[in-house]
Amino acid sequence: MLVAESETMGMTRNIVIVVMLITGFIFVVSFSTLYAQTNIIGGTAYTCTLPIPVLIPTLSSLGILVGSFVYYMMVPKLSESEKRVTENTRILLDMLKVDEKKIIEKLVENNGEISQSKLSSLFGKVKTFRIIQTLIRREIVIKESYGKTNKIKLNDKFRKILCY
Repeated sequence: MLVAESETMGMTRNIVIVVMLITGFIFVVSFSTLYAQTNIIGGTAYTCTLPIPVLIPTLSSLGILVGSFVYYMMVPKLSESEKRVTENTRILLDMLKVDEKKIIEKLVENNGEISQSKLSSLFGKVKTFRIIQTLIRREIVIKESYGKTNKIKLNDKFRKILCY
């Protein structure tokens, strides 16, 4: 529990640092634009303290630096989170029977919903019906009328976990 809280606080700290860095960069660009505009309008663009032709490459370089730092701060955490979700998905699917797992995998491949007739054509009518009834009882899927067939959908709580 403490490890998860520590990771969450670390991620929150990183997000705050990234937001502050981006805000600072936007401030610097805005101030530099105002500085350049004021000198251009005043006719002193060639005699100003910070030459305008140097300002553009400097801000571009600073933008690349800020972007690299943001990438460095955020990507490891996002890939860690993605690995954790993938592992949790695998663990969840391992708890199902082989046939249930195949149907859930087909649902995930189709963004959490598929017609019952399509599943029946893949796995057989009776077998599909029995597996779906089991999954409905366990509140993993829901069945909705859809024309002459039914649409099988992952329950919202499982859709959030499995369909990303």
